Amino acid sequence: MQEPTSICLAALYLKGLQRPVSLPRRRWIRVASCLRKADCETKDAAAVLRASGFWEEAVLLENPNLIQVATTHIQAKQAFTAVDDVYPDRWRTNLGDAAPPALWIKGEMPSSNFLGIVGSRQIEPEVRSFARQIGEQAAKLGYAVVSGGAHGCDREGVAGTIAAGGQALEILPHGLNAYQETDRCAVTVCAPEDIFSRANAMERNTLIYAASDHTVVVHARFKAGGTWIGAVEANRRRLCQLIVRDDGSQASQALIGIGATSITDSDNLNDAIVKPPLQSGLF
Repeated sequence: MQEPTSICLAALYLKGLQRPVSLPRRRWIRVASCLRKADCETKDAAAVLRASGFWEEAVLLENPNLIQVATTHIQAKQAFTAVDDVYPDRWRTNLGDAAPPALWIKGEMPSSNFLGIVGSRQIEPEVRSFARQIGEQAAKLGYAVVSGGAHGCDREGVAGTIAAGGQALEILPHGLNAYQETDRCAVTVCAPEDIFSRANAMERNTLIYAASDHTVVVHARFKAGGTWIGAVEANRRRLCQLIVRDDGSQASQALIGIGATSITDSDNLNDAIVKPPLQSGLF
């Protein structure tokens, strides 16, 4: 009975719902496992969790208003959780209990495997063109593009894949209230009214890499900015294959040096995907 478990996870963890307390997410896998094993209706979920020692979660699920609001969002496909079919499998595998248990969604989640496109906001026309071409190539290779919705490399990559008939997912570092796009899917862990924050951006970056089979870093600044931090962390955690546009910069050379695959021409994206890096990461 997947939907009752999904409703309960949304009630417990979906940001923006009115709760007397906010629960830490670290126990969500055990909570979900308990509910799925019991195969219970939402009305019985509180008792099941209480009997298993999840007292705080049980108290929240005894609130019928919270259950009703969560039910509305899940059934309207405005939110989804880690037990739903649309949830990226790689999040569960790569992130474990650090994966988000519940998110807001607008649009239809792509069904293809993901290729990430990330990079700086302020970029030159040559970089902008490369990001767009990578998006086009991703569509031709059957990938959906996942990116962060930011100006610059992110948006150019998504624009390229959509122009080529592909699908795109934008993982946002803010709520959906301010989101206007209709030709792509957007998801966020943030409450609908939340504004951008550095912490939200860092989690967003992790989710991009963790969802992707491969991520192309189109442009980064050496030891500065979210793109650099996200790429180095993704390499350290082995979240996906890193592919870096080799523009001769200190940033690209450093990322290649720690294990990223080099690419100079967007037409060679498939070759970069199937080619192992020259050396293992140093971290």
